[in-house]
Amino acid sequence: MQNINSTISTSACFKHFQAITSATMKQSLAAILILAAFAANVQAVTVDVYYAHLCPDSVRWVQDQLLTLNPTLLNAITLDFIPFGKAQSVNNGQSFICQHGPAECEGNRVQSCVLSLLPNQQAKVNYVGCQMSFTADPRGWECAFRSGVNLNAAEACVEGTQGTTLQLEAERRTQLIAPAFIPTMVFNGQFDQGLQDRSLTDFAGIICELAGLSGAGC
Repeated sequence: MQNINSTISTSACFKHFQAITSATMKQSLAAILILAAFAANVQAVTVDVYYAHLCPDSVRWVQDQLLTLNPTLLNAITLDFIPFGKAQSVNNGQSFICQHGPAECEGNRVQSCVLSLLPNQQAKVNYVGCQMSFTADPRGWECAFRSGVNLNAAEACVEGTQGTTLQLEAERRTQLIAPAFIPTMVFNGQFDQGLQDRSLTDFAGIICELAGLSGAGC
């Protein structure tokens, strides 16, 4: 009788386990389908951020607009950071002149190099969020260290021709937009003055609209 009861108990436990497993799988499948439906309804949004290393308005935008995005909105966009601002090159990059002086030129160059070496968007956002702060090291190396970037590679970039190449490309792209104000945000490759003006105070709202999102902080 003990063996029979044990078998019955084991069989009952197994059926209960099957029921739980089946329910869990159904819940997981439902969650996957919901996420897939959500992703299918989200419109791709690219945002090019034209900013400068020591620009106070750039710092305020990063802190008040970019870093306040919730993860859903941040994941709904593809960001590209262009640290150059209202600088200009001299003799094809032999030197640069920056709005906020030589320290900004150096910082723009450091940011270009570090950003080029970081592996993904979240790492880049974390780095820019660290650097574009009124309390950050103005030379830019402390936040580079915190980002986990290979510092030897970053230093080689900054001191070598790659840093110049990156800044010349940043200048080329910035001149195509010819921004009257720094920072300037360009959505989906097209400058729009209305969106630019709004982006300074309602960046999240623009993302919601362009991505076709509702809820999720919208």
